[in-house]
Amino acid sequence: MNLGRRILLTAIVAAFSIAAGFAASAQNVTVSLTLGDSSTGEPVGFATVSIKPEGAKEVSKYALSDHEGKVKIEKVRPGKYTLKAELMGYKPYESEIEIPRDGLDLGLVKMEPDQQVLDAAVTTAVGNPIVIKKDTVEYNASSFKTSDNDVLEELLKKLPGVEVSEDGTVTANGETITKITIDGKTFFLDDPQLATKNIPAKIVDKVKVVKKKSEQAEFTGIDDGDEEYVIDLNVKKGMMNGLFGSAMLGGGHDIPSTRSIMNDWRYQGAAMMGKFTDKTQLSLILNGNNTNNRGFNDLSGSMMQSMMGGGGGMGRGQGGWGGGNGITTSWMGGLNGAWTLFEDKMDLSGNYVYNNTHRSVLENGVKETYLTDGSTLVYEDNGHSNTFSDGHRVGFRLDHKFSDNTSILIQPQLQIGRGSYDQISTFNTDNLSPAGVLSNTNKGFSSTMGENSNITTRGFALFRQKLGLPGRTISLMTNWNFSNNNMVGYNQSDTYTFKDDQHTIINQRYDRNSKNRSFSTRLVYTEPLGRNFYLEGAYSFSWRKNTSYKNTYDGLVPDPFTEDSHIYNPTGETFNQVYSNSIVNRSMTHDAGVNLAYQEGRTRAQVGVAFMPTFTHNVTVDGNTEKSYDNFDPNWAPRAMLFYDINDNTEMRLFYMGRSSQPSTNQLMAVMDNSNPLNLSFGNPSLHPYFNHNLRTEFNYSNKQSFFTFRGTLEGGMVQNPIVNALWYDNSGVQYSMPINGDNSFNGNFRMFLNWPIAKSNFSLAVNSRTSYSVSGSFVGSAFDMSGYYDADGAVKYEEFVDAFSDIRNRTDFINNKTRSFSQMGRLRLTYRDDNIEVTASGRTRVSKPWYTIENSNSSANWSNQVESTINWTPGLSGFGLKADFHYNWYRGYSTPMDDEYILNAEISQLVFKRQVTLALRCYDILGQAKNLSVTDASNYHQEVFNNTLGRYIIFSVTWRFGNFGKAGQQLQNRYGGGPGGRGPMGPGGPPRR
Repeated sequence: MNLGRRILLTAIVAAFSIAAGFAASAQNVTVSLTLGDSSTGEPVGFATVSIKPEGAKEVSKYALSDHEGKVKIEKVRPGKYTLKAELMGYKPYESEIEIPRDGLDLGLVKMEPDQQVLDAAVTTAVGNPIVIKKDTVEYNASSFKTSDNDVLEELLKKLPGVEVSEDGTVTANGETITKITIDGKTFFLDDPQLATKNIPAKIVDKVKVVKKKSEQAEFTGIDDGDEEYVIDLNVKKGMMNGLFGSAMLGGGHDIPSTRSIMNDWRYQGAAMMGKFTDKTQLSLILNGNNTNNRGFNDLSGSMMQSMMGGGGGMGRGQGGWGGGNGITTSWMGGLNGAWTLFEDKMDLSGNYVYNNTHRSVLENGVKETYLTDGSTLVYEDNGHSNTFSDGHRVGFRLDHKFSDNTSILIQPQLQIGRGSYDQISTFNTDNLSPAGVLSNTNKGFSSTMGENSNITTRGFALFRQKLGLPGRTISLMTNWNFSNNNMVGYNQSDTYTFKDDQHTIINQRYDRNSKNRSFSTRLVYTEPLGRNFYLEGAYSFSWRKNTSYKNTYDGLVPDPFTEDSHIYNPTGETFNQVYSNSIVNRSMTHDAGVNLAYQEGRTRAQVGVAFMPTFTHNVTVDGNTEKSYDNFDPNWAPRAMLFYDINDNTEMRLFYMGRSSQPSTNQLMAVMDNSNPLNLSFGNPSLHPYFNHNLRTEFNYSNKQSFFTFRGTLEGGMVQNPIVNALWYDNSGVQYSMPINGDNSFNGNFRMFLNWPIAKSNFSLAVNSRTSYSVSGSFVGSAFDMSGYYDADGAVKYEEFVDAFSDIRNRTDFINNKTRSFSQMGRLRLTYRDDNIEVTASGRTRVSKPWYTIENSNSSANWSNQVESTINWTPGLSGFGLKADFHYNWYRGYSTPMDDEYILNAEISQLVFKRQVTLALRCYDILGQAKNLSVTDASNYHQEVFNNTLGRYIIFSVTWRFGNFGKAGQQLQNRYGGGPGGRGPMGPGGPPRR
């Protein structure tokens, strides 16, 4: 045999030897046992059994006992382990075992009952990754892989049925999460983002999505239809006995690409410090960055936005798969405290938050408006805006039990804010005739700016009293709200009309104020009737008064007057009565009703009816003319609910609710808003209240043995007397709009999610889906000659204007345009997890299709599609981590052709200094492909808007964990809880997830 053949044979033998060695070392065996009750001998079913390797601190395998108490843990490597069995009502069983190469049968293992440790047993269970319990969906955080300094938001993105949008809004099965609590204690009251973007994911043991009834309904036990969706976090026990926290600092730079010319420095810093015990929670959070990671709800900015008028709010894009429009720089700091006092009789919490935001947006938009004569107006704009806002928020919550029968709950809040904005855009409009001929209509520029100050205080107080007999209660709830919003603004524009060969110039300053005051109280009495029946009598009274004024002044027009030279000079300005207005809107609603409830075993049912008369009074002052409008609407609302637990795994819910609502102050204000010269809008003081009917049914299934989980919601609604828009145009292409009460509208949707572990493998399948269909209305007119409604100075003759267009419903030159809209979103995600790696592959699609009465407006369906793959690899105990995600996005059916996108993000990290410090290098949008697109189909138009967004950039960060959190970092990493690594590639600050 020659030398070459010997070498080849030796290599083959060596390869087979190595493969055999790996196969032997990776041999998987089975551990089996049977759990029994030590006192009765009965089998113990549905207990959690886990094993962890010798010297490790985290579980590596787990299983659930069946109804006969039998347990099999498969695919276990031989070696020494700690075995633990847990179930509520039993003391945890723990034993050191050694698993030989042929497997291990432990036979009968007896568990000792212990009623005193029920809570501890249930909170340490690591069995089912998802469990549905009536109105609660509970996720086991350890079943979803996160990295050491991922924030809560990254964990939520992995949970089936939970979605996190680019603006930070969290939804669960289509319902918006309104607050987040920690172990039942309030965390920064009503701002979920302060939790999702600042709490480290590693401290979380369980995530519970709870459909929470109102405080009053929770006390009475009879649902009042006032509910919200909240997330309650269970913190790991190791974090509940001292100080813990983390601090992160990072810096980097943009890397310009063909789609993003951004070339600036990027920075981000964040810190969270907490001291938690069973009785006390203290938290400090800090956050600052210019990477679009705003870690709070900008309430002061929202107040300013409501005063900016029709020309305000550039940066409309929430395109593709999310938002991220513009570049946002933000700073915030907050303190939160929660205490249980006086031998558990009082829960007290309080918080303070300061926030500051600067947002810069570039925008290019195209809008196609379909007219009744078959022609189409094509509007294009190009602009930019800068907005600034900062605010202070403070609030507290006190829940005190005077005795077993008497308690009180108080929660007041105060918010003070200010802001400013400056935005300018250039535009042009063309007319596309039915024959396909394109002609110029108008062109020009528009500039708006202003300064805002606002203050809001709101809250509620609840008195609760039990009256001796179980089920007999009386309670009184009081709510209040007061806000004062001031704006000093400037509205300037020049519109050139080709047909008339003339310029229309607006050069105005305005002072605007809006005060909103409301008060409501609700008295409820419940009485047990026997045989599981309960009666509730309720009366509520609500009062609301909104006052608003706008004083407008015309300034002298500078020469030249262009987008580059339009500084407002107050010298010589004159008061403009036409664009000045004040309104007082007052409403009172009485609500008297009865509810009959039945509760027995697995069934709860409730029926009721309420009479709700509403009185409204409006006073409008337009110049020297004062007008009053009074209205009385007698409404009634039936209510019905059914809860049926079919078995331990399956339950059904059925709800019906009716509710009356009032038009807003802006909808009632009779002054024209001309801040957008091509979209002139005004209110309608003759609007009536509208009434909502909603029907919803839910089906929940959770198999405790296979871990299969399904949740489906079918919902439908009808709105009587809805407020819709009436739209028409003048010969120069300017749109006019006014709200009116229209025909009944209808909507329906189906939402579902399921989680399906595939057999006993490491694979699982998750499916989210939402399908909706709606029918709504609007009134669309032709192009009218509006010149007769303006005086010689160009001011609107409002009296003639209102008289001519007050009865649009009966005018033959308006079409009652019915809009039918269909949309569907589906997502399929396959996940593989083991000790060191998590890999996902997913696909999702969104399709929307509108149909209109106006024939030429029917557009094709819009498709947004994505294929995504992610990897999170943390090999062994090396402290090294690799995370990456790839997205392929493609779009079909849009008026503006769009290229496909290939988005790649990656991160490498290393734990150092006894695993208390993480060094991370992240690169976002490596291929330079990210863009931002928003698409809107409504009434009689189709609109597509492009906004700037963060593109490709790289950033290096250092994260330090201290206290109990730091000690946890020295331990071996959890099988699913993750290894080392920094904030995820698609975490805060990343480019849009499409």
